Amino acid sequence: MNAAELIFQKTSALPPELQQEALRYVDYLVERQSEAEAARDWAKFSANQLARAYAPEDAIYDQD
Repeated sequence: MNAAELIFQKTSALPPELQQEALRYVDYLVERQSEAEAARDWAKFSANQLARAYAPEDAIYDQD
């Protein structure tokens, strides 16, 4: 049995108010994952912009 099936089985046995609480927690986890993905995307974008702005071929200090 996979995790989703176990979660369904266990939450089905809960009273409705605890099922709602479990649903809010799942929504929180989904939002947290989405925010983490967005942060990774921005970090990658930022690194690419920095690399483009300071390309090695533009450096004058490495030329004799």
